[in-house]
This record gives sequence, structure tokens and C-alpha cells, in this order.
Amino acid sequence: MIKTVVAIVSLIALASVAGAGAAQAAVALRFLCFQERNECEVYADLLARFSEENPGITVDVEVAAEDVIHERLSAETRADAPPDFARVSDLDVLKGRYLNLRPLLPDPETLYQSFPDEIIFRSMSGDFQDIGLYGYPDAAKVVAPFVNLSRFEEAGVSVPGGGEDAASWDEWLAALDAVVEATGATYVLSVDNKDHRLAGPAMSMGADYYSAGLSAADLDGLRDFLQVLTELKDDAKTPADTLLGTGKSQEYFARGEALMYICGSWKVEEVAAQVGDDFAWTIVPNPSGAGGSTGVAQLTGLVALADTAQPEAVAAVFEYLSGPAATAEFAARTLTIPINVSIALDDIDYDTEDPVVAAALKAFAREVPRLQAQAIALDLHPLAPVYYEASNTYLRQYFAGELTLDEALAGLRERLEQAANSADGG
Repeated sequence: MIKTVVAIVSLIALASVAGAGAAQAAVALRFLCFQERNECEVYADLLARFSEENPGITVDVEVAAEDVIHERLSAETRADAPPDFARVSDLDVLKGRYLNLRPLLPDPETLYQSFPDEIIFRSMSGDFQDIGLYGYPDAAKVVAPFVNLSRFEEAGVSVPGGGEDAASWDEWLAALDAVVEATGATYVLSVDNKDHRLAGPAMSMGADYYSAGLSAADLDGLRDFLQVLTELKDDAKTPADTLLGTGKSQEYFARGEALMYICGSWKVEEVAAQVGDDFAWTIVPNPSGAGGSTGVAQLTGLVALADTAQPEAVAAVFEYLSGPAATAEFAARTLTIPINVSIALDDIDYDTEDPVVAAALKAFAREVPRLQAQAIALDLHPLAPVYYEASNTYLRQYFAGELTLDEALAGLRERLEQAANSADGG
């Protein structure tokens, strides 16, 4: 794994310590938390249970909106009044101000085995002992295809791959074509031209965002996927407005017009509500290509702050929350995807009365072991916002016929190089 990936991913590595808080004098910790649904409420319950088991430690959970959490953390740190630990989605926000929990860990190598090998077991020098441990990822948003099962059954066409195997893009496109022809469905697939929707398929077709750094990424796999989308658009097999940014792919899928819809786990409940009983659908493994089978993931995580006066107590909290029982309960109650491989592959008992939602979330969880290192690290890269904004702009112009594919990719690369030079002070 290259240096950039490791430097970023090391910020989210699992932190744990055995029984550090039990013998301490009474301490009160402050946890600054953001939530998209009920994450902080679940943490409050888990931490109340932790305090019952560790009566010397209490934790005050302060909830902040996601759009202000990072600004507030920065402001409180500048004012020398940061929380002891926090839940963040931008792991670079306080780089250099996190607490290294490694000295408090009795057996970090064993704990690392719960995470994808290629993400966890390497450091910048190649020596595991050099990795600083500052927190751990508590949830992931994973991208994979939604597929209309009813249309496949109507057509008498088998869903490619079978079981948990990932079929190739060629197999999927052939099967989707056959279903469209047999059923009169309108579109083979729908995908929005933004964010994580295109990056996973690009990686599966061989795109390499990191070997030479994001500003000089090998985008041949992205080129290949864009050519697939162009052919589908020209043949009216995918809605053009979604590629131009004026339509929503989810609407085409929910109406039964598109057979495959590429999006993420955060859309499961919404899709279930929209589709209702109109047709059966499922989540399938990401199609494979020259780069394998992978979606991409956005992570949130808990981080320990270096200015805490109670590092041992913070470490004890991290041990508790990162343990298998708490991790599984957090995922189940928040309807999120754990990045811990062993938990992701377990049969998580998601807290929903809708069996379709539960099945879909479990399918997304099964994608975790397939995730490439770059598929997790991309969203954490300092240039990621630039990449997403620029790719959306240039690719929209390409699909509109305003730029050739070469011109669009050249513009994207130039914008990334400019941003990288600016960040380096050039």
C-alpha cells in the first residue's frame, strides 16, 4: 500500500485497551458527537452501560449538527477547551492534535485482525509498530447496485453471479440487456454523475487513484466506465438526464424503469418506502472488472483528542465501544454498515420491522471485505472534495457533448494538479 493511503487510514485504525479505567479515580469525559439519525442516542445508551461497568468514569454526550461539528472542534481546540473524544466524518480536521493510543494497547496486532488486511497491516515504513492509533471507524456508507428482482423473474433470466459471487461487468450488461428485451423495461441501469457513484465502477475497471497520488491518478478505468455509460446513453439504455445532473437515478429505479441503480447503503430505507410492494429488489455484489469488485465507502469515526487530561479513561471507552458486542449493537440500532470485517460478515440483527431493509443492509455489509484500500481512502484524501467537484463538472460537460472524453479527463487532471500545487505551497 502506498504512503498516502496509509497515512490517512492510520487515523481511523482500531484503538483499544484492556481494563484501563477500572482502577482510576472518578473522572468525567466529554464526547462531542454528530448524528444523521440516532447515532448519538445509541452512544448515550452504550456509554451509560459502560459507566455502570466502570463506575469511576462518566461520559457526557454533547450532540452537534454534522455541518458544524468540524468547525466547533477546531474552535474549541484553538480555545484550549476541546472534548476528550469526538465523532467526525473529516478525519483530517485536527490532524496532529489526536491522542496516540498505541502505548495503552496490550495487543494491537490481534485487534487489527478485525479489519481488512490491506488497509490495516502496513505503515509508512512497512513496520506495523510505527502506526499511530488515534481512533477507529464506527460506520461506513457503502456503494453497491440495487437490482429489480421482479423483472429478472419475469424475464426468466438468472441474476448474474449467483450467491455471493461477483459477476463481471460484461455478464451483468448482457443479462440486463436480456431482461430489457424480454420485459420491455426502459433502462439497463441508472447512475447519477456525482460523488461515489462513478468511482467504484471506475476502480473495478482498473482506475488507480493512489499509486502516483490523486493528482496524477491512473484514470483509465474511469475512462472505460464512461465509455460504457456513453454507449448506454447513445442507445437510450440509461437516462441521459441523470448523467447531466438534471435527473435522479433513484426515481427511475423506484418506478421500475431502470433495472439497476448504483448508489449507497444510506438510501435503503428511502428506496424501500418508494418501491413498497411494487416489485422485489435486492443489493448485489459490485460487478467486477480488471480491477476486481469494489464499491467505495465513506467513513465516520471516533477520535481521541491529544489534549485530554484522562487518556487512560478515553482508551477504556474506546475499548468498550470498539468491542464486538457494542459494534454489532451500534450497527443494528443505527442501521449503519460496520467496517469491522468480522462484524460485517456476521448476521447483524438490524433494528427494523422491514425484512427488505434488513436484507439490503446485510448485503451492503457483505461488501466490506471486497473494498479496496483506495475505495476507503479516497473519501479521506485532502483532494477528495476537489476531485468530486471537478469530476462532476467536467463529466457533465462531456455527457452534454461540450467536451470530448480526452478533454474532460485532461481538465479533471489539470484541476487536481492545480489543487495539489496550491496545497504544497506551489
